Amino acid sequence: MAPPPIELFLTTIASQHKLRSRQEHLLRTLQVMKIPYTAYDLASDEKAKQRWRRKTPPALQQLPGILVGGVCPGVGIHENAIEEKSLDVFLRRNEDYDDSYDAPKPAAQAIGVPGVVTPLQMTPERLKTKIMAQRMSPVPPDGMPRDLPANKRTGEFDAGDKFIGYGLQGVKVTDQELIDLVAELGLNGDDAGSLVKDLSGSS
Repeated sequence: MAPPPIELFLTTIASQHKLRSRQEHLLRTLQVMKIPYTAYDLASDEKAKQRWRRKTPPALQQLPGILVGGVCPGVGIHENAIEEKSLDVFLRRNEDYDDSYDAPKPAAQAIGVPGVVTPLQMTPERLKTKIMAQRMSPVPPDGMPRDLPANKRTGEFDAGDKFIGYGLQGVKVTDQELIDLVAELGLNGDDAGSLVKDLSGSS
């Protein structure tokens, strides 16, 4: 697993010099440390604005805003963390994050805040080619068309029917995803095959 994703909530209409400086300082710090993030412009992105307001207590809704794994760690605290060289702790870089517990994030868009880079720009070169090839292909690696409605997809089943009591109702998975999960758990051979068949209900 990867560390929690970092979301920055900025504005392109920052009239105050102090706010612009804080935005630039935060962006520069993350870029120097090569920490990936997704930035949103609250002046033009209504979905991002709704997410920021929903995830952040009213008393903490100051800009620039930050969510770490969908949680607001506080306002202005990142400046103290930078000074105290504890940014890795503040941004939870040593934690594993499971995004299935968080609501879907708004799509990243190009914004006009100086210093912002896109997640793809921060991706190592060796991975960019693979990512771009997947984006250009009309059919993803699993062979299922991207625009196929959920009710038309085959080979998927509801994980909530197999993992009762874990809040997975409505989460659709495939046999291949179960195989990958079993491999991550370190199981193999006949035991792995039997477990996948039992969970998926296949014969």
